[in-house]
Amino acid sequence: MAELTQENFLQRYGNLMVQIWGVPALKDRFKKDPTAVLKEYGMDTEGARVTLLGPGMPNALGITDCTMESQYRLWVQGKQKGNVPFYYLEQAPEGAGSEALTDEELMAVAGGWSI
Repeated sequence: MAELTQENFLQRYGNLMVQIWGVPALKDRFKKDPTAVLKEYGMDTEGARVTLLGPGMPNALGITDCTMESQYRLWVQGKQKGNVPFYYLEQAPEGAGSEALTDEELMAVAGGWSI
């Protein structure tokens, strides 16, 4: 499978985070089986194990920042090494959309389309 470009990865990562913050059942599934959920969102680990981390938690690859851009580097390096450290926030950051998303907005994000 071809490696995701950084732009594609960041779009899928962002879409997944928005869904996790808005859909508690998805967050629960993600915490139990992150590999399956990542694959559903177009991020196939290709057999690498996924280690979920919260902000500020150390990762095995020595990358200490947990920006979206550093998450892409962790993704690429982690897949090569067989263990992807995957940072995520349990809740949306303060000010990142204080209103709830409608079902239509959630579906647009999940499908990658917006009308």
